[in-house]
Amino acid sequence: MKNIGVITNFTKGQALSLLKQVTAYAETLGFKVWVRHDKAAEGITTRFCEVSEFAANGVEAVIVLGGDGTMLDAAHQMEDEKLPMMGLNIGSLGYLTSLEDHEYREALRHLYEGSFTVTNRTALSVRVQRHNGDLCGLPDALNDAVVTRGATGHAVKIELILDGMGVSSFLCDGIIVATPTGSTAYSLAVGGPIVMPTTSVFVISLISPHSLAARPLVLCDSTDIVVRVMDCSSPMIVSSDGRRNLLVGQDDSIKISRSDRLVPVIELHGYNPYEVLRRKLSWGGRASG
Repeated sequence: MKNIGVITNFTKGQALSLLKQVTAYAETLGFKVWVRHDKAAEGITTRFCEVSEFAANGVEAVIVLGGDGTMLDAAHQMEDEKLPMMGLNIGSLGYLTSLEDHEYREALRHLYEGSFTVTNRTALSVRVQRHNGDLCGLPDALNDAVVTRGATGHAVKIELILDGMGVSSFLCDGIIVATPTGSTAYSLAVGGPIVMPTTSVFVISLISPHSLAARPLVLCDSTDIVVRVMDCSSPMIVSSDGRRNLLVGQDDSIKISRSDRLVPVIELHGYNPYEVLRRKLSWGGRASG
């Protein structure tokens, strides 16, 4: 590997300092570093380009400096590039960006030595079929597709259909369909299970269901999922990774399935996803006091 790209979230306080360190150390190893163009990075390197030009400039892997949100943004920006990503966390939790910022030297050495693997993460295809038959789509989701009530404070009624078979109707605030990657995001916050990244499943979780019997559902990722809006007092919102939204109304259907696209993520040799969970969730820690 000779060329790497860097995407940086400059809203993070230490982002510029980390970019300087990553760029300098990568170049001492022999890498050519291409930085996504941003005025904040001028003076650090002369190799700037847009994300869409990474591959054309020979970039073979992309380092993302930020949090999980930055990784999601990068995945959307590189939808046509198919370049593997590795995240250095300067955010808060950081499940996707599982390496911390101070580990940049180790991460770059692993890249230089080829001591890593690439795992292909499942993404979701999200389409909306209007009650009049019109079809429109959202960008593929790496984390989740979420259907929620709109501006109103009223609960909504939705129907869940799996592989053409009706499951049930639910009175709730919305529904989340998460990939394994997204199982540690919004889905986890509403009580969904943690799923290992390469597991071939989806997780469906209701948001504030008006029933104690409603529980998260884990199903094979070959399942075709339809969420039909049965009753809502104002337009609902369907989103892809929280980045792009569409309004949906009564009798509209949201069709969610496994995308043909896979998102390549770099894992260094020795990577332990359970250690990441222990660190992020403080598993095994004792409460003080």
